[in-house]
Amino acid sequence: MSFKVYAVFAPAIALAGIVAPIPNQAQANEKTVIARQLDMKSMAEAAKLIDGMFKGSTSYDSGLFKAAAESIHKRSGRALVAHFEDNPVLAGSAASSTIMTESAVFAALANDLRVYANSLSASAERHPDELTPDMRMKAGDVKGLGPFGKKVDPAKEILTMSAEHAFHMMLQTCTSCHTRFRQKPN
Repeated sequence: MSFKVYAVFAPAIALAGIVAPIPNQAQANEKTVIARQLDMKSMAEAAKLIDGMFKGSTSYDSGLFKAAAESIHKRSGRALVAHFEDNPVLAGSAASSTIMTESAVFAALANDLRVYANSLSASAERHPDELTPDMRMKAGDVKGLGPFGKKVDPAKEILTMSAEHAFHMMLQTCTSCHTRFRQKPN
């Protein structure tokens, strides 16, 4: 190929390299949103399974309880934050741009979720045969619950929480995160 022909085609080849990633970026964004949604759905299904066991509508099975808790554990913390690092606001996503401006708050909630899920998993290991009374909330176990509850540090408080209390704190963490970082549908 002569230098003249190369000089004409080189810019076109370079431009193709710049333009070509646009469809790939759209596909990558779509895959990111789908991965987020699948993880959120998996966490919701896992929480429903645990909830059913606490409510008695599903028989307690420590293996299923543990697997559900570990499903949430593996999708929370750093894994959850990673889903939103580059750009939370993508087509098809309900994520708010406040994830970027309040990334430390988002990361703290993601980590709290992980701590609670880990506690639930450990509780299932300690209670292989039945959902025992010490796994249940007791009167006065409302620390940190509700909109007026005192904010607790899960890393410190988790050691004294029943599994049911940790579960409710985990659900509250999900609600807090969605309230703060999810766009309202129009």
